[in-house]
Amino acid sequence: MFFFFKEDEKLSAGQKVALDSDDINHAYRVLRLKGGEEVAVADGRGRAFSGEVVTARSDRVEIVLHRLLSLEKPALRIDLFQSLPKSGKFDLVVRQAVELGIHSIVPVISERSVPHRDRRQEEKRVRRWQNIARSAAAQCRRPDLPSVEMPCDFTSAIPRVARYRAIVPWEKEKRVAMAGVLQESLPAGQDVLLFIGPEGGFSDAEMEALRGAGARTVHLGPRILRTETAAAAAVVMIQAAWGDLSEKGFSS
Repeated sequence: MFFFFKEDEKLSAGQKVALDSDDINHAYRVLRLKGGEEVAVADGRGRAFSGEVVTARSDRVEIVLHRLLSLEKPALRIDLFQSLPKSGKFDLVVRQAVELGIHSIVPVISERSVPHRDRRQEEKRVRRWQNIARSAAAQCRRPDLPSVEMPCDFTSAIPRVARYRAIVPWEKEKRVAMAGVLQESLPAGQDVLLFIGPEGGFSDAEMEALRGAGARTVHLGPRILRTETAAAAAVVMIQAAWGDLSEKGFSS
C-alpha cells in the first residue's frame, strides 16, 4: 500500500483529499496509480487512513478516505543532535534516523564541523532534508513526520541538553558503555537526546560543556564508527532498550 502525507488538513473517514503537487507527480508518473487502487494517507501528527484513488490525472490525484489505520507513532521521543558531516552524509543520517523512529533532528555546527555557513544554502539544504524525512516516513509507514531544524551553533545547543536524558558517544570514553547506561530505567515521559560528534570528534572544550550540562558520555564498543554509522547504531540501541524495538514496545 502506497503512503502519502496531507499535513495541512484534519483527516476523517469519508473525506476526499487531493494530493499536494509534489505527491501528484510521484503518484501519477512514478507509481502510475490508477482509480480504484488502495493507498494510505497520514496527517503527519500520528493519524493515518486507508483510502481509494478516485481521480488519477497528471494535474490532480484525489483519494477518498475509508478507515483509521492502527499505525502508532514512536512512543519514545529521541531527539538527534547531529554535528554536520562533510558532503552528503547528512542525507543518510536523516533517512536512517527517521526510519528508526527519531522524533526530531537538529544539525549542529561544532568546532570540527563544516566551517562555512551561508544562510541561503542552509535553507536549501534543510528543505532537502525535510523532503528526505518525509519520503523516509512514508516508506516506513510512520503516521507522524519528524522535524529537521535549521543548523545551530554548538554553544546555542548546550542549554537544550538539561531537560533530556542526554547521551553522547565519545571515542575517548573507555569506561562507560552505552549498553550499561541503557540498563538503567528511564522514567515515564523522559525524553532522550542523542548528541553525535563530527568526523574529527568533539574537542575537549565541547565535551566539558556537554558534561557540564548533564550529558553522559559513553562508548559504542571497541571500534571507531563513522559519524553517520554512530548515529544509526546508537538510535537502534536506545530503541531496543527503552523504545519500540524492545520486547515491551514491539508487543504493544
